[in-house]
Amino acid sequence: MRILFAFILAIALGSASAHAQVDADPVSFIKAIYATYKGTEAGLPHMYSQRLQGLVDKDLKGTPEGEVGRIDWDVFVDAQDTELTQLKIALVSKSATTAQVRATFKNFKEPKNILFDLVLEKGSWRIDEIQQTLKPRWIMSKLLTDAPDAFPDAKPGDTPDAQPRDTPDAK
Repeated sequence: MRILFAFILAIALGSASAHAQVDADPVSFIKAIYATYKGTEAGLPHMYSQRLQGLVDKDLKGTPEGEVGRIDWDVFVDAQDTELTQLKIALVSKSATTAQVRATFKNFKEPKNILFDLVLEKGSWRIDEIQQTLKPRWIMSKLLTDAPDAFPDAKPGDTPDAQPRDTPDAK
């Protein structure tokens, strides 16, 4: 699994120059990510901020070979499979160094509302947080750190999709 991930990452990094201008604007950046869902591979290289990429990398490092990490679905579509319709991407707010962009759509006719917090790093917009704002809500960085409020709508005793694992760092 890790070899496959490394191979896909290498291919994606090789195409980075083709995507050089899409991250100059926060809305264009998110639109470019969703445009990849029309092809065979979803996502762009270098999507995450240094902070969020660090959490993703830590989760990947702590995941036993052959298993999935703490998040076992595609956060951009809030599902494992995709049939996207009615996609709308809009700027919520923007400052000199931060922005918030909302993507609303239906995936297999189920409404989704994904909120992206972006930061400007080295002249390029990067995703620093992803949240599903419709129930059941979740927050990506909190999922990756096993935070108790990663699923804000979960009641005590609920079993959320992302399960904490014993890792060397967790002890």
